[in-house]
Amino acid sequence: MALKHNTGDEEISVSGYEILSKIGEGGLGAVYKARQLSMDRIVALKVFHEKWVQDEEFKKRFILEARLVGKLSHPNLITIYDVGKENGKYYFSMELVEGESVEDILNLSQKMEPARAISIIIQIAKAINYLKEHEIVHCDMKPGNILISRDGGVKLGDFGFVRIGMELARPVGQPIGDGGTVLGTPEYISPEQAMGKKRIDFRSDIYSLGISLFHMVTGKPPYDGDSTIIMRKHVKGEMPDPRTINPHLGREICAILKKMTALDPNDRYQTVEELIKDLTIARLAEDPHSPEDVTLEESTVLSALKRERHLAQKYSEEASELKESAANYKLYFFLAVGVLALSVILNIYLFLRILEK
Repeated sequence: MALKHNTGDEEISVSGYEILSKIGEGGLGAVYKARQLSMDRIVALKVFHEKWVQDEEFKKRFILEARLVGKLSHPNLITIYDVGKENGKYYFSMELVEGESVEDILNLSQKMEPARAISIIIQIAKAINYLKEHEIVHCDMKPGNILISRDGGVKLGDFGFVRIGMELARPVGQPIGDGGTVLGTPEYISPEQAMGKKRIDFRSDIYSLGISLFHMVTGKPPYDGDSTIIMRKHVKGEMPDPRTINPHLGREICAILKKMTALDPNDRYQTVEELIKDLTIARLAEDPHSPEDVTLEESTVLSALKRERHLAQKYSEEASELKESAANYKLYFFLAVGVLALSVILNIYLFLRILEK
C-alpha cells in the first residue's frame, strides 16, 4: 500500500510509505519525511531524480551499495532501513534525525566557535574511520550532510555518492574540461574526486571534511565562483589562510586545516587516528575546559596532553634561549660601552699629559 502526497509540483507515492512532507532537495534527489507503514516509524525517504537512473552503472551499483551501507552500524552514522525501486524510482529510507544540520547552523550564525566545530569534526572523523574499515568512501562530506540531533549527537548522513572499495568500477566523473559529470559537491570536493580519478580512498573524505571545517570556523568555503572554477581551484589552487577571514583562529587548527586539505593525498593525514589526536590538541588549545571524556578515548586524551606538554616545553625552551640571547646581547652591549668609555678616558688622560709637557 502506498499513500500519496502532493508536494505542490508533483504527486509522490512509494509503496509501504506514507509521505508526510518534503524536507529538502539536492542534486541527486528529494528527501521526504515519511511513515514506514510496516514498522510504524517516521523515517527520511530519499527518492532519486530520474536523470540518475538513466545511467545503467548507477542502477547496478545503487542497490548493491545502499544495501551494503545498510548493514553498517555506528553511533555517528545515520542508519539506513530500506532500499528499493518502484516504477522507475530508486529510493532508500533512513533514520530521521530530529534536529538541524551544520549547514542550518551556519546559515543562522555564519560561523561556529572553533572548539564546537572541532568537537563535531572529531565525531565525523570517527565515522570516516569506521567507513574506512569497510573500504567505503562517503564522497560527499559537507556541512549539509552533518546532522546534529536535539540531544547533541552528531551523525553523518546522505549516502547518495558512497563508493564501496577503493577501486571503482569506473571513475565517478571525467576530468574537468572533458564535458563529463563529476559526482560530488563542488565547494567541498577533493582534487582526486574532481578529476574523476579511478582510485580514491578515505583521504578524499578527509580533504572534504577539512574544507567543511574551514567553512565552519570562517563562515564560508575557501573558494567561490561557478562549479567549474571552484573545482579547478580544488585541483590546482592553494587554500587561503583561514586567519585572513577569522584572525582569532589558533595555530593548531590552522596547521590541521593545511594538512587535511593538501592537494596530494600523500601529504594529508595517513590515518584517521592521527587526525583525531591533532584535533584533540586543537580543541584543548581553544577550550582547555572542554569535556574530553564525552567524545574521546582516554588513551587519545592522554596522548594529546602529552604532545601538548611537549610542544609547550619546546616553546618554553625556545623562549629561554631567546631570553638568554637577549641577556647576552645586553651584557655585550654594556661591555662595549664600557670599553668605549675606558678608551675615551684613556685618550683624555694622554691628551692632558701631552699638554703638561
